[in-house]
Amino acid sequence: MKINELNFKQVEKQDSVIIEFGKFDSLEVVQEIDAKLMRVIPLELGNHDMHEIALDDSHGRFFTYGKNAEKLFKCMLPVLKQYDFLKEATVHLNFTGGDKERDIDFKLSSVTAD
Repeated sequence: MKINELNFKQVEKQDSVIIEFGKFDSLEVVQEIDAKLMRVIPLELGNHDMHEIALDDSHGRFFTYGKNAEKLFKCMLPVLKQYDFLKEATVHLNFTGGDKERDIDFKLSSVTAD
């Protein structure tokens, strides 16, 4: 198939929640968080797409996608707050609804659970 035959307009856009973190305790802890996030996010809302980490373990990111970035983040928050190394993580919420995309970025430490 040639590139111009692909119909990218049919691809459904999804909101995203990306958690960007610094130095972490171990790969096992990152994988533990992945497992917890996969359990707490209802399938009808979205899915956790795991992580990526730097080869020197200096930083990494968690990726989550779904229908509503705000609702996804609210599901994720109790898990994220359990880990000290995530306190200074940066949260990137990307909303794709409507005609325009918009982004909100903030530090995880600035959020309190209600």
